[in-house]
Amino acid sequence: MKIILRSIVAILAITISSSAQTTPPAAKPKSTAPAKSTQPTSKPATTPATTPASKAPAEATKPATTVAPSDAVITIAGLCAANTPPANCGTKVTRADFEKLMDAISPNLPEDQRRQVANAYVQLLTVANEGQKLGVDKEPQFPVLVHIETLKLLATGTQKKMLEMNKPTPQEIETFYTENSGKFEELSIRRIMIPKTTDKDAKPEQIKALADKIHDRAAAGEDMDKLQAEAYQAVKAPGAPPTTSLGWKRHGSLDPRHEQQLANLRSGQVTPLIEDAQAFYIYKVDSKRMIPLQAVSKDIEGALQGQRAKEQFQKMLENVKPQLNEAYFGPEPPKQEAPGQQPPTSPK
Repeated sequence: MKIILRSIVAILAITISSSAQTTPPAAKPKSTAPAKSTQPTSKPATTPATTPASKAPAEATKPATTVAPSDAVITIAGLCAANTPPANCGTKVTRADFEKLMDAISPNLPEDQRRQVANAYVQLLTVANEGQKLGVDKEPQFPVLVHIETLKLLATGTQKKMLEMNKPTPQEIETFYTENSGKFEELSIRRIMIPKTTDKDAKPEQIKALADKIHDRAAAGEDMDKLQAEAYQAVKAPGAPPTTSLGWKRHGSLDPRHEQQLANLRSGQVTPLIEDAQAFYIYKVDSKRMIPLQAVSKDIEGALQGQRAKEQFQKMLENVKPQLNEAYFGPEPPKQEAPGQQPPTSPK
């Protein structure tokens, strides 16, 4: 039973989450306020649907513009409240009702995915209707669970509102770009890698001496691909030597242990010889360029917006100082010290 119910909810959740991925980034978010009503209008199903949904033409995915707001878009024969006469047992969901539902849960969902939502919604209505007949909503814990779900919705809506409220202005985006220009610099990089352990007969000091010579030749301006091939042959590494070109790299995209050696290099310069357990590395900066503001403005906007909303959210939580009754909850456990931090000593 749980597996069936979870699968129904999953269909609805997957459909909604997929809409978030297909929403254009520039689309203006709609209000997160709940619709006044998302419940279907119950009416007698006097005329059953003449064509089952499963046999509807595949190309008929777009709602007809001739469907009036009061027209039924979903008809569910046999779904009704307890003690309803069989002749009157049915539920209809109008276009207006269904679009209220869509506006509340996924306003930007592509029209060709609405059928999936409709089918999942019908299954949820069916299970929920049966729950009402079984008296699930009359159980003592039911109002508490509804309250918790309401709090979750309010909390989610608060996060969205805080994001909307903290959207930076174009001037703030440009200022951040100017003041953090180093973050938006790209480097065209080449790298020579000299493996340490491929030649059983080679001694560590021999490979180190080879790496030093290759480094000096790279610093003198010799071709990096040629030097890489020579190094691979000298240590008898299997396979073809890798290309030295790493393309254009932004700051933060390389191994931090290596990138710090590149930070202050000018075009044409090479790093000192870098060593780890597997290999020696030599990097060369071919050229540098700035990423245009228009190419990163959305990234900056998202970063500023998220950081400001996070700070506002944390400040809101820090301003709340609950006092818990220790007679009921017990004493507060001691706070865990951060790693490496020594606990304060008592004065003598």
